[in-house]
Formats: sequence, C-alpha cells, structure tokens
Amino acid sequence: MHRTNLVLVRCCLALIGIVLIGSSARAQLQIFHDRATFTAALAGLPPPTSDDFESYAQGDIAPADRRGDFLYASDPLLTQPAIVPGGNGGQALGGSPFDVFVGGDFVRLTFQPLPGGPPPVLRAMGADFLYAPSFENIPADTYRLGVGDGTASGQFAGNLDGLDAAGGTFFLGIIADPSVVFTKVDLFSVQPDPAFLVPAYQVDDLIYVAVPEPAALSLFTLGSILLLARLRRPR
Repeated sequence: MHRTNLVLVRCCLALIGIVLIGSSARAQLQIFHDRATFTAALAGLPPPTSDDFESYAQGDIAPADRRGDFLYASDPLLTQPAIVPGGNGGQALGGSPFDVFVGGDFVRLTFQPLPGGPPPVLRAMGADFLYAPSFENIPADTYRLGVGDGTASGQFAGNLDGLDAAGGTFFLGIIADPSVVFTKVDLFSVQPDPAFLVPAYQVDDLIYVAVPEPAALSLFTLGSILLLARLRRPR
C-alpha cells in the first residue's frame, strides 16, 4: 500500500477509536430531585410521555409482562411487582402481597414500545416515590432510579440525605447526554446500614422522553470501513 494511503488508514482507525472512547467517557446523566425542574430541563427534547398506572387492572405483573411502553422483570423469589392502590389515592406500582416494595426489592422496566408507538430509546426518565414513616431520617441513595443498559449502565439518581422520617414523597429523574441513550430502567432500594430498616415505598407517575436511536456513529464507522477497503484495493 502506498505510504500516504497507509498513513490515512491509520488516522481513520485512530479517529474511530477516539470517537468510541469519547462516547463512553461522556456517559453522563443529569440528576434531578424536583419534578418541575426536571420538566423544565426537557425543553428542546420531544414531548414527554406520562404513565400514572391508572389505566391498568390491579394485580401482579407476570415476568416479562407489559404495562404501557415497558416490559417488567424482577427476581420472582425476591420481588413481585404489582399494580396496587396508591398511598396517595389512585393506583401506583408496588409489591405484592402488601402493596409496597421493601428494602432490597428490584424491578427492571425495559422500554419496548409497540409498533407505531414512541421512538425506540430513552433520553430521560423520572418518577415519584412515596415512602412510609421511619424511626430515623433516611440516608442518601437508599431509593434509586438507575440506568440498566448503554454506556451509562450502573449510574443512578438516588434520594437526598435526610428524608423526613415522617414519610412523604420525593422525585427522582435522569436526563442523559445526547450520545447516552438507554432502554432499561431500574427501580430499587438498598440498605446502607444493616441496622437500618428501609421504609416501604411505592412508585408512581412515570415521565419519560423517547428519541430515535443515534445513527451518526454507525454511519461514520461504516464510511471509514468503506474508505479503508477502497484504499487497500490493488492499484
């Protein structure tokens, strides 16, 4: 191969690597603890979709069963998600048989809209959490809304430190960078201190933004491969 072409090929491969590494490094989320601020930050994105669980029949959600645009999954030995009477009225997402989630419960929502529904990936997700009274203030990050796939997998929004022990509601929301889309959302709680009993809770009023899957990186990579093949063709 001509030396100039070889240098060009190496530059293309290096640029692809830089783009791929950069995409991972930019896997960042904006974290929100206020619904109004979260909603205002969605300006410029497609209109959000809401799900308040009111249109579903009450009862257990079977593994991989659908509610709205999401498929629900959990470890059946630990958590049984269900549509339940909401602690603030109406309906909410909780755990069976007591209508609430407890410490250690984990539910994964996989975004899979039906044909003709929203675009296929998420840029933003938020939800209200209703929690029961506790004997002490609740530590930070006891309740979490996390990303379950994509380059931001494992990142989460958690409650602020010192939630009122009298019980109440709070909001958790995440907005991903443009290159950081996802399809799986995790709703769960952790027990930071073995002596601390996580107050029971429910989740309600989902709000999310769906967007088309980014194709710019794929097109760039394809173009670079075609360029490489052309340069390596015998002269």
